[in-house]
Amino acid sequence: MVSAPQKSPALPETDQPIGVILAGGLAKRMGGGDKLLLRISGQTIFEHLSERLAGQCKGLILNGNGPSERFIALGLPVIPDTIPDHAGPLAGILASLDWMAETHPTCETLLTVAGDTPFLPKDLVKRLEAGRQKAGTPLACAQSGAQRHPTLALWPVSLRFALRDALVYEGLRKMEHFMARAGCTAVEWDTVPLDPFFNINQPEDVEEANRLLASLAESLGTGEGLKLDLKGLKCPLPALKTAKALARMKRGDEVRVVCTDPMAQIDIPHLVQSEGHQLIAQEVKADHLMFVIRKA
Repeated sequence: MVSAPQKSPALPETDQPIGVILAGGLAKRMGGGDKLLLRISGQTIFEHLSERLAGQCKGLILNGNGPSERFIALGLPVIPDTIPDHAGPLAGILASLDWMAETHPTCETLLTVAGDTPFLPKDLVKRLEAGRQKAGTPLACAQSGAQRHPTLALWPVSLRFALRDALVYEGLRKMEHFMARAGCTAVEWDTVPLDPFFNINQPEDVEEANRLLASLAESLGTGEGLKLDLKGLKCPLPALKTAKALARMKRGDEVRVVCTDPMAQIDIPHLVQSEGHQLIAQEVKADHLMFVIRKA
């Protein structure tokens, strides 16, 4: 049974992919261990990923090698590589595609995400699918700052046969080579206020990720953009007043919303996603909630 993240309107569930978090590497530059369990701003990378992918996938699985018991607390099916000797991300993708074909034969696409990318955009699936459809290619991958990110991609399950042949009979290991052969389009994301595909490769990157989040929160707290103080208002007023404010704003304008109603943690991201705006930041404190939204 796939453990599903909390749903919020995006693609209809029938069109949503299953998402696999690729965590089968050796993390040599980190000195070993599981990057997925590292903490960024008080949360594990897995928690960041789960929040970012909520509503984008009908369920999540994990590609990981070695003892699966260390991932029990995550509550996800763990799919190990079926190609030996740590053959790289392609091996994890093949194992996940084969698992999907066997257990979820009606699901046609797989979203792959790296297990060291805590800032994924909440429109990842929507934009990758749109790019794939527009270009007429089987695959779509993310790109930021002119750099492609092949581990962040949409894959059709039907490619598993060609992928197995490439891995087993050709010894192919480079993702870019296989994706170019199969047909892949790149979908570009902005790198402001931060690169949504920033990844953790070495210990210094953990410090940088914490610095980026702290810097973002500080700049948002002192910015001159529109601020809505909705503290004390109860559902549905925070979402309604936020919607009215967005309707008056120009494209690209930003608003910082501060409220105290716990339901806003569901209602405001729902509003943002359903209207196509961008949720730049979200902060949960003991006495308030804060959202920063960019008008689409």
